[in-house]
Amino acid sequence: MKIIEASFQNWFVQCIPEDGARISILRFEGMDLLTSSPSSFNAPDQFYGEYETRPVYGYDDCFPTVDPCLYPEGEFECRDHGNICWKKWSVNVTGNSLVCSVDCAQPNVKFIRTLEFAGNRLIWKFEVKNLSDKKNVFLHVMHPLLPLREIKSIKLPGFARMVNETNLVEPDGKNSIEGALDLLSIQPGGYEMILLQEIKEGLVILGFRNGMDLHFHFDNKMFPTLGIWWNNAAYPDQDGLRRTECAFEPIPGTSSNLYNSFIDKTYLSVNKGKSLCWDVIWEMKNEK
Repeated sequence: MKIIEASFQNWFVQCIPEDGARISILRFEGMDLLTSSPSSFNAPDQFYGEYETRPVYGYDDCFPTVDPCLYPEGEFECRDHGNICWKKWSVNVTGNSLVCSVDCAQPNVKFIRTLEFAGNRLIWKFEVKNLSDKKNVFLHVMHPLLPLREIKSIKLPGFARMVNETNLVEPDGKNSIEGALDLLSIQPGGYEMILLQEIKEGLVILGFRNGMDLHFHFDNKMFPTLGIWWNNAAYPDQDGLRRTECAFEPIPGTSSNLYNSFIDKTYLSVNKGKSLCWDVIWEMKNEK
C-alpha cells in the first residue's frame, strides 16, 4: 500500500491512504505518540467484532458511530468503528498540513480531517459536509491508540457520572483523580472501557516517562463524554494478539453507540447543504 510521509519542524507523520488514512506513525521530537504496526498479524480465532479482523494500531476516525448499530430511523447498518476507517481516502501534504478526505455514502457526507502542525502544537481540524437532501446525524470519535507503558501520570476533568462498560456497572467514582489512579494500577492482563459523562472541562493531560506532557484540548460542550480505553496486554485474549495500548476519546454522545446516543438526544448533526467544523488541539510540553 502507498505510504505518505512528511516532516513539519519537530513533527513527523506517516499516513496510509488505502487503510482509512490511518496515521501509522506520529512523532514529536522523535517520541512516538501512537502504537506501532504489529510485525505480523492474524485475526483472532474468536470473534471480537469486525474491527479486530485487521491490524489495530495508530490513529483512525470512527464515524458515524463506534459500536456497530442501526442508523437512526432504521436506514442502514453502521459498521464496527464506523464506515470510513474501511475506505480509501485522498491524502495530500499542503504547507504545514496533512489533509485527508473521504466520501461516505452512508450517511452521505464528505469527511475531512486536517492535521495542522504549528510549533509544539498539532491542531486536528475536522469537517463534515452534508451531501444529502436531509439532515444527517452522527458521532465522531477520534481513535488514537497511545503507548500505555510510556504513560506515568494522568489528569482528567471532573465529571457527573463514571460508567464502566467493561463490567457493565457504575462504579462509585467520586472524582477524576481516583479514576486515573485506578487506571495506572491495572496490572498486565487487565483492561477497562470507561465513560466519564457530563465532563466539566475539555482537557486531558498525559505525562510520559521521558518528561513530556501531552495536553489534549477539546470542546466539552460539543463532546460531553470522555471515553477511556485502557488495555494492559489483555485484549484480544489470545496468545500473540494481546495489545498494550490506551486511548482518551472525546465523544459527542452518551456512549460510543450512535443509535443509543440518538435516543438520549446527545449527538452531532449537520443540515442539508451545510458543513460542521470543529478542532481538537494536542499540545506537547516538556516538563523535565
